[in-house]
Amino acid sequence: MKTTLLLSALMASLAALPAAAQGAGVQGFDAQLVAEVQDLRATLRQEARPFQVGVNPALEYDLAQLCGTRADLRPADYQAHAQGGYLNDEVLPAMVDLPTAYLGWASPARSQGGCGSCWAFATAATIESAVLRTAGAPQLREEGGRIVLSGDIAELSTQQVLSCNPWGYGCNGGWFAFDMFVPANQAKGSGYYPGIIPARDFPYVTRRSACTFEARTSYTPVSRWGYVGSGNTSPVDAIKAAIYAHGSVAACVYADRAFQAYTGGVFTSTGSAPINHAIQLVGWDDAKGAWLLKNSWGPNWGINGFMWIQYGANNVGTYAAWADN
Repeated sequence: MKTTLLLSALMASLAALPAAAQGAGVQGFDAQLVAEVQDLRATLRQEARPFQVGVNPALEYDLAQLCGTRADLRPADYQAHAQGGYLNDEVLPAMVDLPTAYLGWASPARSQGGCGSCWAFATAATIESAVLRTAGAPQLREEGGRIVLSGDIAELSTQQVLSCNPWGYGCNGGWFAFDMFVPANQAKGSGYYPGIIPARDFPYVTRRSACTFEARTSYTPVSRWGYVGSGNTSPVDAIKAAIYAHGSVAACVYADRAFQAYTGGVFTSTGSAPINHAIQLVGWDDAKGAWLLKNSWGPNWGINGFMWIQYGANNVGTYAAWADN
């Protein structure tokens, strides 16, 4: 109990530090923050936690700047995409014995900067994974403590998701936006497209800019998408089945300061508050009892932008959703 209270106190202390005091890079971080992270590291070691924390570029920002996923902003027709029982759905052909470890497909981890656009990054990244899977790109693999990526891919435009969505989502909050890239939905009006465009045609600028891009660009459509379950959470096996069938899922998690300071190992639960952050789940390992999570805080966070996170820790996997292209 004593160590748990100490961990909570340290995390609260870290969260209270303003972003302005944190400098522009690891070398420029405020000495107080460095000391707080060292104290947090000592506490985690005392509790025998199986993960490590350290000063990393994500700590340049307040959590409120990074965590812009809000369940109250789900579109009104959200339930239309919910599936009553993913394991019995036609989207997964014949039921198979799921392997004890599996890694799907993922593009490189990119940085959302100080804009709460995690929901937009999770949307674009999940479509990128679908493209890699369809193209027969190599699957992810773990090698020497690093995550080896699936190969090169033309980055898709997170800025289009951020600036052009029909729901008014922005840096202050949003939700998965797959629906805007289903070609049949163009009949709904403005904000719906034949697909998502390449990032080179509308690069990311860390804010919701005007929705302007060359109309003759190429489009990558979303052929279909859906939530893994009909409720907020889905069984571990259902999420595994979705990753196995589609290469990855977008999902939500509760990100706290320990999550933000993560540098390696298997992250275990440090909080149970409502979800606030969108991420991508791209694989699992039962020996670790963990998902492989891809974040949008750049390649210098975590394990080159990824994290091993214990099943269920910090409500990870909430609102899991898959997409095909």
